[in-house]
Amino acid sequence: MINFTRAFDSAWERMVIILFRPFDFGKWLVIGLSAFLAGLLQGGNGFNSGSSFNNFSNLKKPVGSNNQMPAFNLHQFNSSFAHIVTGMQIGLIIFIAAVVIFFVFAVALVMYWLGARGQFLLLDNIVRNRGNVGWPWQHYARQANSLFGIYLLFVVISFAVIVPIMVVGIVMAIPLYHQNRWPVGGEIAGFAALGLVYLAVAILLGFIFFVFREFGVPLMFRNGLLARPAFLEVMNLIRLHPGSVVIFVLLRIALAIAVIVVSIVACCFCCIGAIPYVGTVAILPALIYVRCFSLDCLAQFGPQYDVWTVDVPPSGMATPPSFSPRPPLG
Repeated sequence: MINFTRAFDSAWERMVIILFRPFDFGKWLVIGLSAFLAGLLQGGNGFNSGSSFNNFSNLKKPVGSNNQMPAFNLHQFNSSFAHIVTGMQIGLIIFIAAVVIFFVFAVALVMYWLGARGQFLLLDNIVRNRGNVGWPWQHYARQANSLFGIYLLFVVISFAVIVPIMVVGIVMAIPLYHQNRWPVGGEIAGFAALGLVYLAVAILLGFIFFVFREFGVPLMFRNGLLARPAFLEVMNLIRLHPGSVVIFVLLRIALAIAVIVVSIVACCFCCIGAIPYVGTVAILPALIYVRCFSLDCLAQFGPQYDVWTVDVPPSGMATPPSFSPRPPLG
């Protein structure tokens, strides 16, 4: 069983050492940047041709045997023109929606990629007690790209599991919508069962995803693992220590809520706290404390999980970087 009291105490001491002993504003800003990046990890023809072009053909159709053109019908012309404009509007709306969806998807990919890099930047700056971006950005590129890939896989799996449940719910709700009534009897039971299935799946996926982020990423950082072996190692931890892991998740959620409260208070007292990077810098002690708590809990599973003992020599560099001493305890 994890000694959570010890983890709370040691996390506080490490946070104080990293940020305040001594206080270095430049280092604070760099660690804040890595925390901000790490937090980023926390898509018919539309012209209605059947009616419009038929109306235009009617304008040119001869009447009678004298082949004379009929008088110009202003109402008919306006109707045809309105059909075309409406069709163009629908096509334009579809085009704009497609562009927006593509843009949002592209931005999400970039945020995930930066977030994966930020996870390793933050771990390096915390464990080695320094403010550095260049070396960890390059050194952990392979692990970060692997983490980015498994995050995308998680998203795909989540959609593949949850979307069919939502589709079933929509199919069940369509008859009720057409009949303009609320569900009754067995229909209520069906919706309740579907909701429970959705909730169970969402909780399970969220639990696995959360534990991997809190424990798997540090294992990738410490042992040079890629995402897949780190994920298997996390699954093994859950199998061997289910009670400790569940309690850790509950405490970690409580800490996350506390950080949200701190963020809200910071925004209330200072409007610039709502600016993304500035807000992260403002609440950096809370963020570092929470991350240190997770690392201290992980370290109690055994020496192979202790990120505070990591010593990754730089590879492919002419001169080794100067590491600041790690935050000692005691």
